[in-house]
Amino acid sequence: MKPLFLPLLLFAALCGNAEESLSSIEMPKDKTRYVGESSTFVINATLDEVDTIVIKQDNNVTNILEVKPKKDTYCKTIELSPGENRVMVTLYKDSKEVRKESRELYFLSELFEGLDEYTVEEYALRFFHKDEKENKCSSCHNMKSNVPTNNEALEDVTKTTCYDCHKGMISTKNTHAPAANWLCTNCHNGKFGEYNMQHKGASKYLAPDPIAKTCGECHDTVDDWSRNRFGHGPVNDGRCERCHNPHGSDNEFFLRKSIWDLCTTCHSEKASGQHVIPQIGFGRRTKSGGHPTRGREDPVRPGRELVCSSCHNPHGSAGIFLLRMKGTMPYGVCQRCHKK
Repeated sequence: MKPLFLPLLLFAALCGNAEESLSSIEMPKDKTRYVGESSTFVINATLDEVDTIVIKQDNNVTNILEVKPKKDTYCKTIELSPGENRVMVTLYKDSKEVRKESRELYFLSELFEGLDEYTVEEYALRFFHKDEKENKCSSCHNMKSNVPTNNEALEDVTKTTCYDCHKGMISTKNTHAPAANWLCTNCHNGKFGEYNMQHKGASKYLAPDPIAKTCGECHDTVDDWSRNRFGHGPVNDGRCERCHNPHGSDNEFFLRKSIWDLCTTCHSEKASGQHVIPQIGFGRRTKSGGHPTRGREDPVRPGRELVCSSCHNPHGSAGIFLLRMKGTMPYGVCQRCHKK
């Protein structure tokens, strides 16, 4: 039996080595959680084994990468949907499937409904920018930051070492100045705050949480908000990024959603479109009662729609309920539009 047993062992070993030599997904690891909207896939593939890489998301968005000679690492950044995302990576050679792997990823955003806190716990935050991980990319990319530290952007921002991998972050209608000028380390300074101190040292480009102190270095009104008699929760916590996307947004003020949709994400009881006391104002002429909160022109800001911030200051106020009050009576806010 011994002569037969040894060849079998040799055959098994050869098969194992062949499997290990196949191309693979370097990043991301399965069950990774993100606080941003994107994930970068890093895939090892050689033309001897693979000629096509297909990355298909569960929303049917598909990216196809062509494998080239003398290149063995391929990167692709994809946009994630809030909540769970399932991404399938399939490697082909001559139209035949060589390997298939899936990744379950989670984009955690408190501003979208349907997030399951127990499901979220199954996913781990992982950080990339540490020397040992960056070495993988150094053959194609300059991994040493050349981001200016004097608040003066490079004349050609595409020459910033961050640009090639992260340019998708600013493909929005409105872009925040530090992001547009690739002054990334103004915010991503490697420091931590009260809410992310457990991640100290996890990344060279960690951003402190809460971020308000960093925002206040450019936006001098941040300090003023802390002195308001009545404060808004995210502002009190110093977490500007809960409502604003610090890189950019298709919405005004870099908001993560349009104003009305953003406010009613947390204040869902106000999402009927009617608000305030039912017995006053439009309430006398409508079945649902209350004052409209959308679908009408804002009298104070001609050309713009009436929204929550027409009456409330989301950063804080001297008036109760964050009202944009004049005087001491809450109904003073009504006089902003109703002069008589």
